[in-house]
Amino acid sequence: MNSVDWLGVVALLMVAVMVVPAALRRNRGVALRNAVLWLALVVALVWIYDSFGPFGTRF
Repeated sequence: MNSVDWLGVVALLMVAVMVVPAALRRNRGVALRNAVLWLALVVALVWIYDSFGPFGTRF
């Protein structure tokens, strides 16, 4: 995992630059709300896995 596929990163950024502004313009309020909800869900799942998963050492 020491090498980075820079061509893939650049391609992903180029696609994001083309797609994200149009998506945000189309669903201005809904997209932000959905992004916050998905981010909260991912953070909660990571916290649950860290606390209670096979590598959790807190409990």
